[in-house]
Amino acid sequence: MRLRIGNKDLIKDINRSLVINEIRLNGPISRTDISKNLNLGLSTVTNIVEELKTQKLIFEIGEADSTGGRKPILLEFNYNYGYTIGIKIEENNLIFALTNLNADIIKRKKVPFKRGSNSNDVLELIIKNIEDLIKAIPMDRSLLGIGIAISGLIDQKRGRLIYSGMLNWSDIDISGILKNRFNVPVYVDNDVNAYTLAELWYGQGRTLSNFIVVTYGSGIGSGIVINKRLYCGDFGGAGEIGHMVLVADGRKCECGQKGCLEAYASENFIIDYIKENIQFFKESKINIDEELSIEKVYEYAKNGDMLAINALKLSAKYLGYGLLSVINIFNPSTIILAGEGMVAKDIILPVVIDIVKNNFFKMHEKKVQIRVSNLGDDAWEIGASLLAISKLFEMPLYEEQKDAFVAF
Repeated sequence: MRLRIGNKDLIKDINRSLVINEIRLNGPISRTDISKNLNLGLSTVTNIVEELKTQKLIFEIGEADSTGGRKPILLEFNYNYGYTIGIKIEENNLIFALTNLNADIIKRKKVPFKRGSNSNDVLELIIKNIEDLIKAIPMDRSLLGIGIAISGLIDQKRGRLIYSGMLNWSDIDISGILKNRFNVPVYVDNDVNAYTLAELWYGQGRTLSNFIVVTYGSGIGSGIVINKRLYCGDFGGAGEIGHMVLVADGRKCECGQKGCLEAYASENFIIDYIKENIQFFKESKINIDEELSIEKVYEYAKNGDMLAINALKLSAKYLGYGLLSVINIFNPSTIILAGEGMVAKDIILPVVIDIVKNNFFKMHEKKVQIRVSNLGDDAWEIGASLLAISKLFEMPLYEEQKDAFVAF
């Protein structure tokens, strides 16, 4: 991206962005505290505040307690100034969330589509439902951005899906198609990165500076947070831990490699292991002709089925060794586990924790924490909205960011 030329307009936009975010993240707050926190002159802050009040981006909510002299007026961000739409694209479902600028869901809808549908058909379905959601936005407000969360390899900078094995799509200009249709900024990212943003803003990540979210279920993915910022790599591909090779010349993975963590610790591995070994477990009640899932396997395990228990424990073992490498590389304070596989956390966690405790840093007094996400099922689409919201409020240092910043 091209840096903006340093001039008065850039300084003004930076200061304005700083004030907006200070009120948005730390409000209710007074002008004096904004000035102190940002090391900006009180007159500068006052001028910016008056402009933001005129635009109805912020408002006064009353007086704070006085410490001597006049009581300071508190300022609050107007989270209903505008709206965003977050969309999670699943294997055969679209989940939409119309949210305000605090990522509070105003309207949510789930729209199925046929498994194996081509990208053009699904994008038409997305456009139709975005148009329906826009009708729910008040007449005096507008749509400010769209966030798309999708499984696969994403070029974040261009908003382009490079490849999704789950959908069997490749080289789709999602951002360009939707931006041309709705004339708002459109941000596309891996679905685990979107979930990680939700964890950073509203989950256990709020109090953490360095942590990693790992999703365990139909696939294995991760989102990496360093110094409270999502780390995305050179073009947005960081975090694909499911495709680090764990077993040389091992089981074939859908990515084309052999021996990937995902080939040994995902739902497909658990189901394949059961089918390959059921002949050795005469007491097993598992019906291999039914459509199995982690949830169903866990139900069998809860009833004492040893084949189900063994399958889950073996998957957990490989997951544990994968996380051990992640810990040794990134030295995070915490790993937060999420995804449908966590339904079996009482079986999975003890195995994982026993393995990762022997990491390279085990002699240090500070131990890595393994936690389970407590966000709800709507975290994915909230995270998708946050893809847009977080970009809207970024510091406008680059030419390409002015399209988003102009909304304010």
